[in-house]
Amino acid sequence: MEDNARTNANANTPANSETDGRTRLLTLSQAARVAPGSPTPNCVWRWCRRGVIARSGRRVRLEHIRVGGKLFTSAEWLDSFGRLLAEADADYFDNEEADAPRDKGPALPRQRARRLVRRSSTDEATQARRARVRAKLEAEGL
Repeated sequence: MEDNARTNANANTPANSETDGRTRLLTLSQAARVAPGSPTPNCVWRWCRRGVIARSGRRVRLEHIRVGGKLFTSAEWLDSFGRLLAEADADYFDNEEADAPRDKGPALPRQRARRLVRRSSTDEATQARRARVRAKLEAEGL
């Protein structure tokens, strides 16, 4: 009897329900199994909470709902998330190609900006100290 109660309770959870024509909700673990690329459930959680920054700089989040302490999403929302990311990336690359100069030379690897070495009074003080030490050593015959 107790096993039947557990089975019935699990059958009514949002992860397994399909009521009123609404989309079937998935736990983040189930969504990770369904999503392309085999992401971890933690990765799917990050997509929901923090989103992904597309090349265009736009942040895209996976649609989700919270029921109690659990997050749920759906296969349709995963598809929508992927499409939105692809569209944002396509917008970026379309704009980049339009803004790029036509007669650009061969692509060179980017170099790191060199840090400017700031010459300050400490360098002068160091040089003066070294001069004094040299003078002492010469005075002592070393």
